[in-house]
Amino acid sequence: MSALYRYLLTSVLLSQRYLPPTLIFLAAMAVGTTSDNGPLQSSYAFCVLAMLVCTTWLAVSVVNHEDPTQRKITVVTVGSSLRVLTTTVAVVVTWCVPLLVIGLVYPIVTGKHTVTAADLAVGAAAQLGAAMTGIAIGLLCSRLVVARIGVAMLTAAAAILAVLLVRWISPIRPIMTVLSDEKPAGANAVPLTLLAVVSAILLAAAVLATKVLADRKE
Repeated sequence: MSALYRYLLTSVLLSQRYLPPTLIFLAAMAVGTTSDNGPLQSSYAFCVLAMLVCTTWLAVSVVNHEDPTQRKITVVTVGSSLRVLTTTVAVVVTWCVPLLVIGLVYPIVTGKHTVTAADLAVGAAAQLGAAMTGIAIGLLCSRLVVARIGVAMLTAAAAILAVLLVRWISPIRPIMTVLSDEKPAGANAVPLTLLAVVSAILLAAAVLATKVLADRKE
């Protein structure tokens, strides 16, 4: 697993497919949170939206960076398509970590906020939940499931709109609602942690669904 992880991580770094979603995330931070003087949790609500969009794009880019022939070689060498897929998800999560740190720190550095440990914990849980939901969407919109890139892009856009507009279709709308209320961070810690757990469950389900659909196609 460690050798596979190093191979996939190096391959992704060399492909530079992570750059567009990363730059979009940085641009979103600069536009949406610079000089913000409101509640820090409201700034983190914007970070959740940016994280959702960028991790969806990032997941699609990372999963698709191997062409179908190379992927088959990797799967045969490893001996398990599920192991390859879970390691690919681990690579995506690895790249999400610096994005999460930036999403936590940038609003504090560029704005004027009262910062507590509870605020940071709440922001981390919220953005982690968004990242896992975005990765789940990206997996189901990758080449493993949707062969045509145009259809995949439209599907991803529709899925992002759905999770933002429909309250109980995903944890994203509840996360943003909790962050936008006027309760202190300590009171929001438990519901946001539970929503992050739900996001992890959705990601696990997306991994299994992608594995089954990909195996049928291949």
